[in-house]
Amino acid sequence: MPSKTVLIYADGDFERLAEARQNVGVAERQALAAQAAPGRLGDDVDADAEVAAAQARYDEIVDEATARAEEWVIGSIGHEEWRSILAEHPPRKVPGEGENPAETDHPDDADWGVNIETFGKALLMYADPEDDVHRTVVKAGDVALDTIGGLGRRIKRLSIGQLETLWVTAYVLNTGGISDPKAARYSPGVPKSDAT
Repeated sequence: MPSKTVLIYADGDFERLAEARQNVGVAERQALAAQAAPGRLGDDVDADAEVAAAQARYDEIVDEATARAEEWVIGSIGHEEWRSILAEHPPRKVPGEGENPAETDHPDDADWGVNIETFGKALLMYADPEDDVHRTVVKAGDVALDTIGGLGRRIKRLSIGQLETLWVTAYVLNTGGISDPKAARYSPGVPKSDAT
């Protein structure tokens, strides 16, 4: 079954990453300005080295943040379970407008085909009652998945952006087609034919 790892960063890492990214941008602009300015005798500024140092510091901060990040592994659940969850969370209906008074799907639900207020959490909480290993959330940081309460509490504490990232990842895993990596192989050269 396909799965995908999603990292949830915390503890101010986004602020540190943004600051480091900004420092790279400043170094790059200073390097461009130094290249455009005429060189003066005695100038000993290596702008490229300053850019490389800022980029290296950014990479260090990324590695530090990744080491601290909470790792979630999201898996597909299979077509029967998927269809069952879809049926349990149909799109909300709203009254039609204007000349068409018929009910239509809620605008937030229309693109997804589900009630996005309830579907995401239900999808993430799915665990096969007959096989506890078969579940949407295969790993959620250090949370014990053998208890629904632990996973439920952790999901409840996610930000809306984190929750949406996780359930949309599960949605894509369950609705995506099969890709063949052999179809994207690199060719060693231009194909040749004796016929031409």
